[in-house]
Amino acid sequence: MARPTTPLLSRQQILTAALELLDETGSFTLPRLAARLGVSASSIYHHVKGGREEIVEGIRGLLTDGAMPAEDDGEPDWQEFARRWARGYRAAMAAHPHVIALLTAQTVSDPLTLASYEALAQVLQRSGFGEEELLHAVTVLDCFVLGSALDAGAPLDVWADAGDPASAMSRAIAATRTRPGDRSARSFELGLRILLTGLDALRTAVPQQT
Repeated sequence: MARPTTPLLSRQQILTAALELLDETGSFTLPRLAARLGVSASSIYHHVKGGREEIVEGIRGLLTDGAMPAEDDGEPDWQEFARRWARGYRAAMAAHPHVIALLTAQTVSDPLTLASYEALAQVLQRSGFGEEELLHAVTVLDCFVLGSALDAGAPLDVWADAGDPASAMSRAIAATRTRPGDRSARSFELGLRILLTGLDALRTAVPQQT
């Protein structure tokens, strides 16, 4: 029998199917992934020799490709660059919240994602952050964005409302319900503004090299 002229499986198909499983069930295993694709597990390893870890990194790349700036474009305002970076990152992760736990459980090695972190680091460095402060700034931004992405998928009522007029939380919940739009998005923008203000204070506190 002649060999098929078109491959029956590709790395892109594997990553897409794994992401679909994560979205649907919150997890994936290689046997379940193979069953979804109608192939054997050995066929998957032919395309992703690193197995599960490589698939997770591939998914990371799928989500971040095009979502975040991948190079230092010369933006003079580091905060504006960080806003674009954080907003794109949050949108990508919020669309697939089940992926976040997997991504945070292993070292980032996907080239596309590393390029976006490098771009942010270059902008921060150019703006006067010291090396250690720079790493802390990236870490804090990363944690904030991932937490906000999870919040984007939280129940509409995050906290049970006791309905007690003497409760500060009850009054806050009631006030928020009267506001139109996405509460999580407003919280994200408020938090991002506060975070960038704090990071700017950190940046200006770093002695500048001469």
